[in-house]
Amino acid sequence: MITSSTLTKSGIDRGKPVVQQVGTLGQDYWTWVHEPEAGQPRFFSSTVVEACSKTAWWVVPVLWLPLFTYCLIASVMAYHTPLPMAISLALLGVLGWQLLEYIIHRFIFHAEFNSRLGITFHFLFHGCHHKYPMDKLRLVFPPVPAAVVVSAVYCSLALTLPYGTALATFAGMGYGYVAYDCLHYMVHHVPGSSLPGPLLRDLKRRHMHHHYKDHSKGYGISSVLFDILFFTQSI
Repeated sequence: MITSSTLTKSGIDRGKPVVQQVGTLGQDYWTWVHEPEAGQPRFFSSTVVEACSKTAWWVVPVLWLPLFTYCLIASVMAYHTPLPMAISLALLGVLGWQLLEYIIHRFIFHAEFNSRLGITFHFLFHGCHHKYPMDKLRLVFPPVPAAVVVSAVYCSLALTLPYGTALATFAGMGYGYVAYDCLHYMVHHVPGSSLPGPLLRDLKRRHMHHHYKDHSKGYGISSVLFDILFFTQSI
């Protein structure tokens, strides 16, 4: 039975799994999803799928840092990339990640797909974070979709660059990704007064502006560089 306490004005029933409902909203979805709500709603009927849809922030560094560090060491030790060059390539990779982060956020996560399947896809990959921005377990990339992006980056670099160069650049992009997810968690869940330094406090202010004031600005999360270059900087 649907009661007034669980049925919202949009037609979403909070007492039922959200994912199976969002596609029915049609064009109204784009208004609904950018009206943030508190809470951690259930997404799926299946307990197993529901559990797999949640990821604690610490999983990201624990899972990925050993791989990226191994790649950087292998570039130097096995493929004889000079250490200063490997470090330079890794720093270039961090910058490359920041560009990729901006592109994915702006052109994929904020693309408008108006079919039922497209809306459901958007909600799963990014809309859920805008609707429930303080949900701690649906903030960082889950391992499976992250692995798809990581694999695509690795293959692209390995096919276009000398392998030692590719490994060092890949490691840098990986470090950039880990920093992005950890910083993203911090700006949501660490009070501004507790963040060390004005840079992190400014990143938090800009990202909160993206969520609560204007979602068409502020696509960079770990850096404002590409927002500045492409004129999408938050106020």
